[in-house]
Amino acid sequence: MNGRERAQELRRRTRAAASALRGTPLAAPAEIPEPMPTPSPPPDPVQIAIERDGTDFQSMRRLLAFTLRPDSCCIDAGAHRGALLAEMVRVAPHGRHVAFEPIPELAAFLREGFPGVEVHEAALSDHAGEAEFAHVRGQAEGWSGLRFRPLPTGEEAEVEQIQVRLEALDEVLPRRYRPAVIKIDVEGAEEQVFRGALKTLRRHRPVVIFEHGSGSAEEYGTTPASIHALLADEAGYRIFDLDGNGPYSLEEFEHAFYAGERVNFVAHP
Repeated sequence: MNGRERAQELRRRTRAAASALRGTPLAAPAEIPEPMPTPSPPPDPVQIAIERDGTDFQSMRRLLAFTLRPDSCCIDAGAHRGALLAEMVRVAPHGRHVAFEPIPELAAFLREGFPGVEVHEAALSDHAGEAEFAHVRGQAEGWSGLRFRPLPTGEEAEVEQIQVRLEALDEVLPRRYRPAVIKIDVEGAEEQVFRGALKTLRRHRPVVIFEHGSGSAEEYGTTPASIHALLADEAGYRIFDLDGNGPYSLEEFEHAFYAGERVNFVAHP
């Protein structure tokens, strides 16, 4: 086959190949599978609680700002390092404020930082006396209380058992002292504090900010039913959360407690 014949044969094969392809559908490109979504880690209950506490603290600040006059008086039971006490002093600078903190180092810290506040180195309860107190050292110091509970993180706690003084609010407040706001954060011992303050609640009708949460209250035999009965029936108060929801029925209060939805509440007549 000479050169001319080879060229003709090449053109013939090219036309034949093109004819064979004409009208033949092209194969669809292979689909690239989408990557499997990475499963989200389960929510961390400790982190959720920290975020909830931060939100609630801002709500407490607003509540104080909207409730207190410049000369209003406040009580901080379980003052710790004075985060909310500082807000009480800021909003009501001419009020007579009283703080209760049983840990000696923290009571000294409060006296130095708040020279105008009457600081009691004592734990509030329903009677006067003395008791052992579990002082948790380190970053979990806020977990300290009259009863030790394991840390929510599961970590080992450094605990020092100390003797502290107990006081009942009704017994230590002057009769003419009229609190506008009482904050109670006592790591599960809130029922005892309420019972020692019933006369004050009935006489002066202060707004009460309080903590009541599962994992702490049970150590004292306290239930949401007993807290609800004490506040609603005995003191004539209504219970709300710090988002403004409420007033809480007993069923709603129990659900919030056992579901762990929140631990901070506000009660007022």
